[in-house]
Amino acid sequence: MLVVKKHRAFATILAVVFGNAVLSFVVWLLLDVSHRHFIESQISQNEDHRLLLNAHQNLENENKTLRDKIITLERLLQVDKQIAVNLQNEIKALQDDVYRLKGELEFYEGIMSATTESKGLNIQGLHIEATGPKQYHFKLILTNVAKNANHVKVTLDMSIEGMGESGSQTLPLDKVIAGSKPNVGIEFKHFERIEGSLHFPPGFTPLRAIVDLRRKGSQKSIVKRVFKWPVNMPVEE
Repeated sequence: MLVVKKHRAFATILAVVFGNAVLSFVVWLLLDVSHRHFIESQISQNEDHRLLLNAHQNLENENKTLRDKIITLERLLQVDKQIAVNLQNEIKALQDDVYRLKGELEFYEGIMSATTESKGLNIQGLHIEATGPKQYHFKLILTNVAKNANHVKVTLDMSIEGMGESGSQTLPLDKVIAGSKPNVGIEFKHFERIEGSLHFPPGFTPLRAIVDLRRKGSQKSIVKRVFKWPVNMPVEE
């Protein structure tokens, strides 16, 4: 007896093909989902990167703006400091001028007051102020107050006593005068002002000034005064 079975080879192949197709489709779906996730992740990372770059750029710009403001403020502060220094220097200079002028005013007021009490030839006053290290300016005032006073001719002798490196010293005017020497032969009627600059050698400290007046052609003193060293405006050395 012969039994005939249905041939299943085609069905098997078809099943295999279909299974592969389904498997491929599933794999493709999985890969596509994974790819989309990857792309979305990349897009998200790129967006985050862009936001970070923007934030970094904004911070850089803000820092630059702040640095510029700081530089500007530092310059303004420096200018303010310089202005303050200049003002302080001007104030000090004005105060020194006021002090000097007040000293001169008191000096001349004293002369005017003393002149009303004195008669005849007199060494009325000596005004000395510092102009620099070991440098001074002096003004010597002579008066001749008398009724019907005639011109008087006198010879001036002035010296500075002080302490030097070797001890006590007396320096004549012609040894310490700076510039041209004042005329020691003087002729005047009522009022005479003699002024000049003094420069002392290193190590010498002046203590007093001696002023001597003699009649012209005579060796005998007619007026002599000793002044303690008056410095009206000290200068730092």
